[in-house]
Amino acid sequence: MTSISIREIISQVTCEAIPHNEELKFIGVLPLNYATKDHISFLINDKYYDETLTSNAGAIICSKKSAETLLGKTKSVLLVSDNPHATLAKVSQFFFKPKHPFSGISEHAIIDVTAEIHPSATIFPFVFIGPGAKIGTNSTIYSGCFIGAASIIGTDCLLYPNVVIREGCNVGDRCIFNPGAVIGGDGFGFAPTEKENIKIPQIGGVQIANDVEIGANATIDRGAMADTKIGYQTKIDNLVMIAHNVVVGDFCFIAAQTGIAGSSIVGNRVIMAGQVGVAGHLKIGDKSILTAQSGISKNVPAGETWGGSPARTYKEHATTIATINKIVKQANKKNN
Repeated sequence: MTSISIREIISQVTCEAIPHNEELKFIGVLPLNYATKDHISFLINDKYYDETLTSNAGAIICSKKSAETLLGKTKSVLLVSDNPHATLAKVSQFFFKPKHPFSGISEHAIIDVTAEIHPSATIFPFVFIGPGAKIGTNSTIYSGCFIGAASIIGTDCLLYPNVVIREGCNVGDRCIFNPGAVIGGDGFGFAPTEKENIKIPQIGGVQIANDVEIGANATIDRGAMADTKIGYQTKIDNLVMIAHNVVVGDFCFIAAQTGIAGSSIVGNRVIMAGQVGVAGHLKIGDKSILTAQSGISKNVPAGETWGGSPARTYKEHATTIATINKIVKQANKKNN
């Protein structure tokens, strides 16, 4: 069982321990009402403040403001941080690291003789790796994965079962692809005539930057000619659809069931909530927020929050809903 001391925590994470007991050790992280003296807990949301007063946690991660009110009221050590949420994430990583039931390169994997596999990589049985593909240092590829010709997987990547990386795709370092993700499938490109829908060859690829995570059964189509691109530290949820030639910037969050149509450009630090739909050839500005089920039919300026379908600024959207509700209530009163 992994244990870690406060000394080790504060040497790797920016936080202060009050009182300062460097040798105190912990075996894991649990919520306030489940934690024992051997666990670290956390106060991220102030509505759980009362639980800190009765918690048995050995330590509690909290903000400076919360620490001021908790001092003298709890027996737990306080791990005080400017960003408790980020501190919780880093501390959790000490205890929860992926463990793989297999290591090495399986003789039951199908690997083309021209592929380059780093000796430190783990390739599970029944993986297919095509001609000219490259797998980087310490990357792990689970069973059922397909790596197409000339595709590149960087260092410390993790591909869970049944991930498909088709030919000509480039994946950066420390990326995580959850089960069933498909990278580089054909874009939805056809030229209709009166007699047939003529398929347009999708000859571009997909470029994925470092530290990207892609959820289960998400799909990122290859470009028609130029590449589809996903930026650094962007996190994509399950069942997201990103079409051909879309460019997504850095540090974005894209929640489940969102769809982005072809050739749209998404800026940096954009947040898309669940079931957002973005039409093609649009620009979504930096640091904009698209609320759940927004239907985006025109460009969104940087820094704005939009909602509704068709989407508009969130203030306009909220005002419209409030007005409709008011009219409905008045109508109901007259009918009654």
